[in-house]
Amino acid sequence: MKPGCTSGFTLLELIVALAIIAALLALVVPILRPNSNAQLVSSAHTVANALRLSRMRAIASNRPDSFIVDTQLGAYRMENRTHRFPSGIRVGLYTASETALGPSVGSIRFFPDGSSTGGGVLLESDQAGYDVLVDWLTGGISIHERVQMHR
Repeated sequence: MKPGCTSGFTLLELIVALAIIAALLALVVPILRPNSNAQLVSSAHTVANALRLSRMRAIASNRPDSFIVDTQLGAYRMENRTHRFPSGIRVGLYTASETALGPSVGSIRFFPDGSSTGGGVLLESDQAGYDVLVDWLTGGISIHERVQMHR
């Protein structure tokens, strides 16, 4: 050490170090916090895949197959197993009235030729929403982001 110099950090060095730490935290904290939109997108893709599986089962078995949704419970049923959606996700069902199984339960049926009764599953959180739609003629499944109206 040179004579007349003291050990330590200057104010400028401390400010630069704090700025770097703040920038790193700004990048890391959102990654560590659970993202409800990511859960919503994941749930929409899970429903779409489950619907595709139900359609394939109907074609392969040459028998109709049903995808059952319980909007009150926030769950769907396939192959006698119930699958719940993450908390914070609201579920709705668009389907023909003849496929209703109760006040909050309905189904989308797939037929051996690949067609279906049509309809869709609505998944919604406070930030976003997705419609997983089933074409009645082809049985094709598609995911559409809902446009949120700001109040």
